[in-house]
Amino acid sequence: MRIPRIVISASNSGCGKTMIACGIARALRREGLKVQTFKVGPDFLDPKYLTLASGRKCVNLDSWIMNESTLLKDFEKYSSDADIAIIEGVRSLYDSADPLRLKGSTFSVAKLLRAPIILVVDIRGVNLGAAAIVKGFTSLFNPEIKGVILNFSRGKSHELKTKKAIERLLDIKVIGTIPEEGSLSVKMRHLGLTTVEEMEKEAENLIERWREIIESRVNINSIIEIAESTGELPQIEARREKELYTYDVSIAVAYDKSFNFYYTQNLDILRDLGAKIIFFNTIAESQLPQVDGFLIGGGYPELYASMFSESISDNLKRKIEEGYPTYAECGGLMYLCRSILGRDGRKYKGVGVIPAEAIFDLNKRFLGYVRGRVIGENVLMEKGRTFRGHEFHYSFLDIEGDVRYAYELSRGYGIDGKHDGIVVHNTLASYTHLLFSGNKKALKRFLDNCIKFRSK
Repeated sequence: MRIPRIVISASNSGCGKTMIACGIARALRREGLKVQTFKVGPDFLDPKYLTLASGRKCVNLDSWIMNESTLLKDFEKYSSDADIAIIEGVRSLYDSADPLRLKGSTFSVAKLLRAPIILVVDIRGVNLGAAAIVKGFTSLFNPEIKGVILNFSRGKSHELKTKKAIERLLDIKVIGTIPEEGSLSVKMRHLGLTTVEEMEKEAENLIERWREIIESRVNINSIIEIAESTGELPQIEARREKELYTYDVSIAVAYDKSFNFYYTQNLDILRDLGAKIIFFNTIAESQLPQVDGFLIGGGYPELYASMFSESISDNLKRKIEEGYPTYAECGGLMYLCRSILGRDGRKYKGVGVIPAEAIFDLNKRFLGYVRGRVIGENVLMEKGRTFRGHEFHYSFLDIEGDVRYAYELSRGYGIDGKHDGIVVHNTLASYTHLLFSGNKKALKRFLDNCIKFRSK
């Protein structure tokens, strides 16, 4: 299969990849093209902006969590009807979890997809030095860098000097220059960009501003030409999948300003399996929907704990204690605790099914990939299974009494540095975020539990 595609990477984190990728996506969409966006790595924030910019759900591609076949399948699945695919990288081109390995890096994904790269370079304080930066990237692992975009320029003279140095010395075309301008930036906080759900109309206005900058300062035709120069994707080994059982179940998914960290693939797999997803709001609503199970993703309970609907919390506690299958990740784990110590230093009531206080602390930063083994039966995975995921939180649990753990970790911190995944009633709650592409078995097990509970 041939899909025009391009990777937007950078010389370092904070170069403006998201702004540029979103601006390009919106500009191409305005040209009438169907644009499919992807984000390299375990990120829930940038994909929200890419989704808004393109009008299509952004999808994560992670070469550390996913095997090559699964990554290629997801890329083909979500871009098969698109005119062009834009893949935003993570950090710099080569950065990964291990400084001496490329697995998990933008480069590894670009290489697997045989996709050309546009390198975004932060040129603050340099001109000829920018050529040295680009030279370093082009010479290290022989990447297919087909163009450069200069960001944070401080005027026409600065742009011309830098552009001349790169094009004359390296024979790589500079296809755009972006001025340093504060109005182009997004508000940041402890987990990254402020979410689209919180910014509302402001996010749309920001993306339109990015589009205007891209259209006026970047050669869009060059972007299209580079993307269209790509060849066929690597062939995927044809595997005959067993016919999937269609589940007649309904799942309530928490989705609001506090909880909105979900992988696109995870919700789509549930739908593909036949599950009906019903979103509910932990802040603005007073009643839970009538469903067979609950899913509570990550987010910012430390910011919105004061606004949680007491009725929703009480009803959810009752449902969990009755045995409704429930799966919660990170922020969802915090929400299910007895109390939450918020960012404002105040204590707030949680759902109350986990005997612990979730404490937010900016000095406690747990970020990275997770590898583990299932040591306790739960609604998601059977004992003995191994898994990979990621964690990203500024909180920890002060546990009161004994708890039963589902996971033993060989990498990552989890809840106590060794374990993650608290099991209570028919509920699993963990700091680890899981991507279920290539692992439908786990979600099938969850839905099987929903049916089993309903039939009691």
